[in-house]
Amino acid sequence: MSNYIEFFSELNSSDTIDKINNLFEKYDIERRDRRLYPDIEFNITVAEIDDLKRKGIITEENYFSLDINRNNDLTTLEKLLYSIIWKQRDLKKERHIISGIYGINTDRKVFNQFGKYLNNRDEPMIDQHVIRSFILYKTKEIIKDIKEKHFDLYSDQYIQWLNDNDFFRNNKTLIDELMFCLGKKIK
Repeated sequence: MSNYIEFFSELNSSDTIDKINNLFEKYDIERRDRRLYPDIEFNITVAEIDDLKRKGIITEENYFSLDINRNNDLTTLEKLLYSIIWKQRDLKKERHIISGIYGINTDRKVFNQFGKYLNNRDEPMIDQHVIRSFILYKTKEIIKDIKEKHFDLYSDQYIQWLNDNDFFRNNKTLIDELMFCLGKKIK
């Protein structure tokens, strides 16, 4: 992105949703596809996870129980979603999301931070694209291959940057979307 200095200058001075929305248009940043990524409007609480543990659905180590596939008391929706996770070979990733809900850090930063977000909307969503955008802002470099070291170096700085700006702090989901979409574009 050749105009990144101008973009981030405008972003940092934005104090309305309209100004953020204008950045998407002005810099030709494609918005998130709401059919693939609709806003998540529910939260998952620690109490809800504790209840799943009491029912034997989640283990003390924050994994799905190995017996879950024999549990006929699950709703059809629960069975369907578990089947998708199983088919995608994503079993064991739930530990990172569940640990995030508890506020416990793990080595899978994206899933872990997503769990924090699901429990607490004061937490931002952070993934490789968001980090790529933030690195561009901080260093003026585009890094296409984001690694764990980048999350380690920049995640806390990103959260601090959001929280230091009242407008950003109160509109984290919108700022996360802008940074996500920009990160995809510059990759």
